[in-house]
Amino acid sequence: MDKHLDFSLDTAQERINLVNDMLTPEDTPSRLEYLADYILDAVDVREKTKPKNRKKTIASHEISYEGLVTKFENGEDGIYNLTIENDKNIILSPKTPITQEDIDSIPPLKELTDAIEQIKLKCKTATGKTAYNLHQQLIQMYKDRYVIRSAYKPIGYSTNYIKSISNLTLCGNDAWDGTQVVSTDLINLYNRDHVLALLNNYSKIKEDTYGCFTKDMHWLMEDLDRYIEEALAPFPLYKQILIYKIDKCTNAEIHKKLQEETNQTYSEEHISNVWCNIIPKLIIEKATDDYLSWYYLNKEKGKYKKCGKCGQIKLAIPRYFSLNKGSKDGLYSICKECRRKRG
Repeated sequence: MDKHLDFSLDTAQERINLVNDMLTPEDTPSRLEYLADYILDAVDVREKTKPKNRKKTIASHEISYEGLVTKFENGEDGIYNLTIENDKNIILSPKTPITQEDIDSIPPLKELTDAIEQIKLKCKTATGKTAYNLHQQLIQMYKDRYVIRSAYKPIGYSTNYIKSISNLTLCGNDAWDGTQVVSTDLINLYNRDHVLALLNNYSKIKEDTYGCFTKDMHWLMEDLDRYIEEALAPFPLYKQILIYKIDKCTNAEIHKKLQEETNQTYSEEHISNVWCNIIPKLIIEKATDDYLSWYYLNKEKGKYKKCGKCGQIKLAIPRYFSLNKGSKDGLYSICKECRRKRG
């Protein structure tokens, strides 16, 4: 414990002033961290959690990812219509805020807005649990404003934009950098965001490229279909979620369907994670394997080795065999997949 620290100081500001006088260029990271803890220890719990601006807090809550994703009829696609961000830790700001014109032209929205004003008046005099419940109700009502506006004035994707994607010419200038496939194409199957975009617009793109054998996007979608089948074959649950999502089912609807079909409960957050992260990752892995098989046959002569556990012959590269300086070829005799299973 630093003997110069005065733990009798009650406020964070007093401790900040003391620490400022103690700081020196020679301070180590560990001491700086200790000083920071000393300051934070004086912050009252209620002060830590108290919103600095109640209106700003409500505005953040009303458009948070978790708050909206279960409300839109088309699930995450509704979020994509508002923003290109997909990070659930980022508070999303709508690109199309609710205007006075929206309120005047949409009767249910006007009724809800009037009700919000009534609740805000009650919040001024309420205390204790009543005040808390009113604030929670207010947050929910602010969320519902966007749901109502979306129902009357949907912010749909541009059909012309989808068609322009369908007509893209893909040069196929892909390269292997030793860890991943790097592609210069505007749309490719090695990028998680690209794969997710294709899945979100799957039906439209398939419809627009059906039978168009001269379009590069037709063959890209054919590859996507093949990788979906190969990647999700061991995971029937993921395959079912993908089918429901392509059919534009909401996470809440999928949750209910899976519960009825499997007699097991899968949370909406889990369903969202499978759709946004796990499925694209599995597809990318299959696409990468396919590219490497072609690359080491046509571009560069590859070396292969047989796994001592499963007996499969795989490329002798760190993607499939972990490094082992003690072996002759610098790789373990058992492939990574078998080592993971054994672990």
